Amino acid sequence: MKNIIIRVSVILAMVILGIFLFISGKEHTIFIENKGEKYTPKNAYYILDGEKEVEIKKKKKKREYAKGPNHVIEVRFKDASGVEKKIVKEFKIKIGEKITINVAMIESELWLKTEKLKSK
Repeated sequence: MKNIIIRVSVILAMVILGIFLFISGKEHTIFIENKGEKYTPKNAYYILDGEKEVEIKKKKKKREYAKGPNHVIEVRFKDASGVEKKIVKEFKIKIGEKITINVAMIESELWLKTEKLKSK
């Protein structure tokens, strides 16, 4: 009886560990674009999860890859009056979602767009 309990416990621990590693190691595709409705900065710069700073030009879109569910993006740009702004936002990605971040609209509530991925 003791052997059965130990074996079941080990199998259960391995399943839980596998689920945790799957969720924390899942790589997500994040699209980052610089397309505003009213004002679009000529050049914007972003840092995703503390990695290197990347420049994104006006009306362009870039693809980034990030692991795990929790992320932070830091955006730096000059607004219409020429004042340099730096904004930091946090967001979460669930499994099966596609994320698009609009750096030109990061000050509004429309900065993050999520879509469910279609399964075949």
